[in-house]
Amino acid sequence: MTTLDLRGAAALMKVNPRTVEAMARDGRLPAAKIGRAYVLMERDVLAFIEQQISAQTVARGEGKPTGSARRGGAEYRAEAYPLR
Repeated sequence: MTTLDLRGAAALMKVNPRTVEAMARDGRLPAAKIGRAYVLMERDVLAFIEQQISAQTVARGEGKPTGSARRGGAEYRAEAYPLR
């Protein structure tokens, strides 16, 4: 059983730690606040990522917007911006 802090979860999700904090605060991501720090279970973060991948993949198949419009819509291509 592995735990993560905000930075660890943010690194796993490839987002800013403030984004993870907001998601934990509003209940989108399971977390506990112990003292001043948030603690997240790695399995919960991975499950959230998997759920997002599945939901967005289905939405793309149905022609629904997936949030890529903020990056230029049809002009944005993931292969033009490879992961490091």
